[in-house]
Amino acid sequence: MNLLEIKSLKVSLQGFCLKEIDFSLEQGEILGIVGESGSGKTLLSHLILQLIKNYELQSGEILYLGQNLLEWKESQMQALRGKEISYIFQEPLSALNPLQKIKKQLSEAIMIHHPNLQKQTLEEKISNLLTNVNLDKKVLESYPYELSGGQRQRVCIAIALANSPKILIADEPTTALDSTTQSQILALLKNLQKKFNLSILFISHNLAVVAKLCSNLIVLQKGKIIEKGATKEIFNTPKNPYTKMLIQSLGFQYNQEPYTQKTLLEVKSLSVQYPIKKSLFGKTLESFTALSPLSFVLREGESLGIIGESGSGKSSLANALCRLLQPNVTQGEMKFLGKDFFALKSKELRQFRGKIQIIFQDPFSSLNPKMNIFQILQEGIKAHQEELHLEPEMIEDKIIQGLVDVGLDESYLERYPNELSGGQRQRISIARSLILRPKILILDEPTSALDRSTQNQILTLLLNLSRQYHLSYLCISHDLSVIATLCQNVLVLKESKMLEYGATQEVFKSPKHPYVKTLLQASEL
Repeated sequence: MNLLEIKSLKVSLQGFCLKEIDFSLEQGEILGIVGESGSGKTLLSHLILQLIKNYELQSGEILYLGQNLLEWKESQMQALRGKEISYIFQEPLSALNPLQKIKKQLSEAIMIHHPNLQKQTLEEKISNLLTNVNLDKKVLESYPYELSGGQRQRVCIAIALANSPKILIADEPTTALDSTTQSQILALLKNLQKKFNLSILFISHNLAVVAKLCSNLIVLQKGKIIEKGATKEIFNTPKNPYTKMLIQSLGFQYNQEPYTQKTLLEVKSLSVQYPIKKSLFGKTLESFTALSPLSFVLREGESLGIIGESGSGKSSLANALCRLLQPNVTQGEMKFLGKDFFALKSKELRQFRGKIQIIFQDPFSSLNPKMNIFQILQEGIKAHQEELHLEPEMIEDKIIQGLVDVGLDESYLERYPNELSGGQRQRISIARSLILRPKILILDEPTSALDRSTQNQILTLLLNLSRQYHLSYLCISHDLSVIATLCQNVLVLKESKMLEYGATQEVFKSPKHPYVKTLLQASEL
């Protein structure tokens, strides 16, 4: 029995067009939709629930139990959303209300469709939902920001299941999660599908994730279905060149680039402890250890990968290396270009800051939306103008060269971040950091929000830039294939402690610690 059927759908929205979309979703089926950013995956899912209005329908139908949803009134759609068809959004922190506790949000999801429900019945329903998504009752009194990424995603799944829907649309539900948490969420969705005979429409840019969960698969490119069928068949005999590229990009491609023995960064017994309780006079009485003492070196031309689950200490390490933490929080030694980096002050510190730059996980959040690309790239030069001594015409040449380095041209100078794709925004972030010619670039999840083809382009770009400018990278990522492609060496963190440190290929092929083995198993196809 087909719950959902899309027939000859052709829709245009702001110059983009979905063309001749045909597929059906059976009861109890998990159907994967995979494609690069801008292929039309999210647009299609929003059309099903009529979450967008200003589109132009040229032909086709979206049938739910035989009824065309494109002809339904808004009041009918409101009754359907969350009750018959539920949606799990990509970023749970954005989807959850930051000002309300989890209990209030779960209650609202139920009460909106059952306003006369008795308090005791509501409590039982909430308890059952938490059991179904493997969450402790303690989370009910928490705010979203107090939970881990995996816990927040489980809460979103609980909200989506609150009214026993027939169809679950999951839009990139594992994108920002580490591989072990990702595996847990996929296993949870599989169990829920079996338990409630759910139909799931699973949208992702990650083919490896889709392969683990979905029996059938649709491949979208530029608004068109280029391949569809059983997942195993598509993997074994892909017909379209784009699908072949996606499949070939799976697995590990190890970086074998040589690097010099010249030490740029030497870290000894570095630790991070955040004070959580202070005396009346400001003395720290109690502290939380975010990073236990660890030591490593980074040489010229070397890329070091840092992997670990959420809360393992990866971001604390990056912030400590950039001196973005209070002095009393960080202990240990850090020698950068032979100097004690933690001892540098004022002018000398500012000079050294230009030599170690960071590229953040989400380029859209890190780029000023009110500045055009020229102003964004000029900002770093202005901050270090005292050391650079550049004339105005030289500044423009340097900015244009920065764009050329990342595969863009000067036509982008007048554009704003919202006018760029995810891959283009990440290229601008790289250009902004490179413009000061740093020795070390810290990459914080540089490709986590990008589809596989764009991810490959960014990784190739980073490898080329490393060769061209003798750059060294410190790459933080939960994607082990990214670490293998980019980094010759790797450091594994768990619960603030360093578990393994060595050549990436050696650590990945013969891991010594059980946790590292689990990470690798979770990343396998």
